[in-house]
Amino acid sequence: MTKTQLEQLSDLNVDFFESAKISLLDPLGLYLANDVKWIKLNQDCNSLKFPVAIGGKGQPILLLHGFDSSFLEFRRIYQSLKKNFQVIVPDLLGFGFSPRCATNEYNPSKIISYLIDLLKTLQITKNLKIVGASMGGSTALQLSFEIPYSIDKIILLSPAGLFGEPKGIPFPLNQLGASFLGLQQVRKSLCRQAFAYPNECVGAMEEQIASIHLGCKGWRNSLASFAKSGGFAGTHKYIQNIPIKTVCGENDRIIGRKEINNIRKIEKLNFVGLQNCGHLPHIDLPSLSSKIIQDYFLG
Repeated sequence: MTKTQLEQLSDLNVDFFESAKISLLDPLGLYLANDVKWIKLNQDCNSLKFPVAIGGKGQPILLLHGFDSSFLEFRRIYQSLKKNFQVIVPDLLGFGFSPRCATNEYNPSKIISYLIDLLKTLQITKNLKIVGASMGGSTALQLSFEIPYSIDKIILLSPAGLFGEPKGIPFPLNQLGASFLGLQQVRKSLCRQAFAYPNECVGAMEEQIASIHLGCKGWRNSLASFAKSGGFAGTHKYIQNIPIKTVCGENDRIIGRKEINNIRKIEKLNFVGLQNCGHLPHIDLPSLSSKIIQDYFLG
């Protein structure tokens, strides 16, 4: 793509985000979205602009969302964390509202390179705290392996991809799978599955935020590319001597009981189980999750 085409892609993406932001039903989502800054990254990103919510003052916390999600995932704990930290909430490369080039490949190594470029651009080189949710947990561990001296502590929220090996989904199955994940009923079902008590906790606001980024140009192709790569897997091998706390919902139907039991067995992960909580502690139990995060990072 030419420089002009890349600039047009960035502008198109910003325009889509602004229209999506106006339509948000959840006031906490709108509050978080209003703190988004569009940051131009040069290394391997062709000077495209990426959405990063940034707010608060103090030591930096990097919040990393899960698979096929967006920065809006952290809407229920963002305002609380802002009181004591500089909170940085990016969309991971190829996910959320980030710009996508059809010719690009999207895989774990490029996501890590993107995050390292982002931290360099923000001039964050030490005392970084990271919260990784679901796939964001695996992202956090792999990032900590690449830049261990920049990271102070890590919290994993129901981390996914810690075990096993990457299993790439070949074409055309990767494209078919991405299309399937775009179906409205599938989105609603996945959204409900993430909560401990979906009948009481899932409504129009939750369903909207789970799907709103699907209108971003290139969503299906980037998701298919990531699926072809095999995604994050076996990332427990990246565990360093960096302090870690792992928080999982005991009612998690996404990673399941077997995965949770495997997490319990790794002493360095310092497992904590939460009752009446599903796959997203920061959504199901935001006040408790925020307290756990702040107590751990400030302790």
